[in-house]
Amino acid sequence: MIDISEGQETPQAIPQEISDIPAYRFLAFAAYIFCVLSLVDGLSPQFQMIIFGGHILVTGPIIRLVFLTIPILGSFVHPSIRNTRLPMLTWLICIAFLLVDTPHLILARGMTLKETLTSYSDYYLLLLMGPALLAFRGAISERFIIRFTAILLVVCAVIGFAQYFTGLPILPIESVDQKFEVNSSNFFDDIRAFSLFTSGLGFGLFCALGGALGIALIRAAPIKGIAFLVISTVACYSTLTRLCYLVFVCTCLYALVLTFGKSLSRGLWLPFLYFLLAIITIIFGNSVSGDSSNLQSAGSLIMRIEEWTYYSGLIARSSLIDKLFGLGTVLSKKNLVPIDNVPLALALHLGFVGLLLFELLMLQMWLYLRRQALETQQPFIIAAASLWATLLCAGMFNIVLISFGAVFAMVILCKKTPPTPMTQQFTNSIESNENAFT
Repeated sequence: MIDISEGQETPQAIPQEISDIPAYRFLAFAAYIFCVLSLVDGLSPQFQMIIFGGHILVTGPIIRLVFLTIPILGSFVHPSIRNTRLPMLTWLICIAFLLVDTPHLILARGMTLKETLTSYSDYYLLLLMGPALLAFRGAISERFIIRFTAILLVVCAVIGFAQYFTGLPILPIESVDQKFEVNSSNFFDDIRAFSLFTSGLGFGLFCALGGALGIALIRAAPIKGIAFLVISTVACYSTLTRLCYLVFVCTCLYALVLTFGKSLSRGLWLPFLYFLLAIITIIFGNSVSGDSSNLQSAGSLIMRIEEWTYYSGLIARSSLIDKLFGLGTVLSKKNLVPIDNVPLALALHLGFVGLLLFELLMLQMWLYLRRQALETQQPFIIAAASLWATLLCAGMFNIVLISFGAVFAMVILCKKTPPTPMTQQFTNSIESNENAFT
């Protein structure tokens, strides 16, 4: 069972006898690997294309379906879980809403059951997966996560550098069977470094996580931290994606605040300043003059504004029921016009009720990460909280729920520092600041 009562979370929530069960350890490790495959979303397709001659046998939906079975199996291995700090009530309400909204999407909006479940998987599965992995909370050591992240960062950076300096994709940008395709790999006849991802944006978000991790490591391991930061910075530049640059700077700034700041309320308002920065970019960005063939071009922003205007019109012309519970419109190859905006995507799919519920859930998830980062001062948790602080900003220009959800799930799996009496007092102070904030 799951206890959602309020109180102090106990990081060492896994009894020793359970953590020593081979099946439990295997499932916990498998959960982490699936998180990695969801974050580094081109790794599995690229590997399969090498093995199977350009074909993809195991697609993303299959991987997510297998991933979904892990928390179900975990509940049998570790059936009793006490949790008091994660936003479980909101999480359960969001899941209940998806179930309740299914008949509306099928009967009123003409979606098939398969299309509805696929849309849920594409948008929300990774976002909802973190709390679902409570049975494996703290099962993976942070040292292992950091080392594995470092290896991935170096490999991805080397591939990204090669793509940038040679001007060649190096890796296939689509599979023979059309089940895999790299998005926006060409930027005015230059290659956007995408490395082992399905887009330069995904690569850039990973680089932002790496940069924040580097800053968080500087206090304990300056050389490693600076190396992380330098590699991540150069790799992020190779993506030629301005949103990546914005997210990278904001993420690293937040990591600096969490790592070296002193105030208990530090970082509470920065995500909203980042969001304001995104709004200012939208308002004034299309007035910036520059060569239409370089990074100063406002063409992509103007296209996005046209997209948002089109879809906002669809919502405005819809019925009250559709406004509340959604039009069922999702990002897919069928759409001639992309969506590229998280709030708009949620409103189109689930209506304003779904938008409010999931925005509340994401706010509470970020507050959880921030609290964990301040309490433990563990580098990976600081990096994750810093990346999540940019969600409002990044979500204004693209649908980034999968990457952020995968990082949150990794934090659930990451072993936390055991609490002390001083930690309890510190926690109470943090929560007082958060209560005043919310």
